[in-house]
This record gives sequence, structure tokens and C-alpha cells, in this order.
Amino acid sequence: WFISHWWGMHFNLTVKSILNHAKQIGEDMRYWVCTFSNNQWKMSEEIPPLAPPSESSFYKALRSPSCLGSCMILDERVVPLSRAWCLFELLQTFLIQ
Repeated sequence: WFISHWWGMHFNLTVKSILNHAKQIGEDMRYWVCTFSNNQWKMSEEIPPLAPPSESSFYKALRSPSCLGSCMILDERVVPLSRAWCLFELLQTFLIQ
């Protein structure tokens, strides 16, 4: 599963949301979270400024045959729906279907 979230959410709430998702699915799940997949100190290397979005690890993870779907972590203000990368991830999720 691909986790879509925004960085301003407290980490413990993100983990709690993922655990709730895993309980609902009822299986042993694997999750892709950008925070753990990208070098956060070298983002220009992870996502080169002039590279198309399809070269990003976000796109590649979403399009991976092992990705079962997306799980967007929302807060009470639904901030992810105002973030460009979260909207990109949401769009990719719809295009895959």
C-alpha cells in the first residue's frame, strides 16, 4: 500500500492511521512511505528539479505491480487535499484504476 500524507501531521497519528488501515484489511500488509524511502536531506537528488514527475519514487511506487492501492492519511482539516504532491498521488491512484 502507498501512504499519501502531509508532513505537518504528527507522526504518531500517521502510524495510528496506518495501523487502523491494516486492521481493516485484516492481512499482513506492506506500506510505502516517502519519509522512509527518500533521503530527506538530498531531495534534489531524489527528485531532480527538471525531471518529469514520472521519474519520482512516488510515481514508481504507485505504479509498481506490488502496490495494492493508496491510503491517504487525513487530518480534521483534510490538509493533504491542498498539497500538490498529495494531489499528484491521488490523481495517479485514479489513473491506475
